[in-house]
Amino acid sequence: MRFLPYVLSLTLIWGCSTKEKTSQPTMTDQRPTKTDPTPPQPHTTSPIAAHQTDSRVGNSTWQYSKRVDNEGRTVYKASITSPTLLEFDFPYNGGSLATLTIRKRDTDTHVYIQVSKGQFNRSFQEGKARVRFDGHAPFTYTFSAAENGSANVIFFDSEKALIKQLKTARTMLIDVDFAGQGTRQIEFRTAGLKW
Repeated sequence: MRFLPYVLSLTLIWGCSTKEKTSQPTMTDQRPTKTDPTPPQPHTTSPIAAHQTDSRVGNSTWQYSKRVDNEGRTVYKASITSPTLLEFDFPYNGGSLATLTIRKRDTDTHVYIQVSKGQFNRSFQEGKARVRFDGHAPFTYTFSAAENGSANVIFFDSEKALIKQLKTARTMLIDVDFAGQGTRQIEFRTAGLKW
């Protein structure tokens, strides 16, 4: 009888140590984890750089569309994206796409630039941008803000003169100020416009 508690204790100890051994994986149970052979590199840009080429920019040729708006009017558009991203400081860092669009609705035609991030530095009327076509001397064009108050869009006031230049130019460079970010140059490869 004195051996019974002793034998039970040994049995319990023996049973626990066996469970610990079976719960640990053996070499055949281990599966390798999938790792990326090239870890992502941190994105660093020079604070001086105004823009850089990026795969997110996509096609920089004219894209055309035609649709009917909510009021039954036909809207025609020709749009082109800049081949380079604008680089801004916080809170707009990470690259901003710039798109130039010509829009015709009824008798109204507008030419505007929209950026995916950032805000143009302008008042509601008479903002200014320097525009250069094909390396010729730059012209100063005035622009207006969007009527809905969107700060990432500007509308050029001299749309007829701009469209005339766009039809013959291969490139368009625009120097324009952004709120809290300074002046940036936006390039558009405008060759081939059919309007």
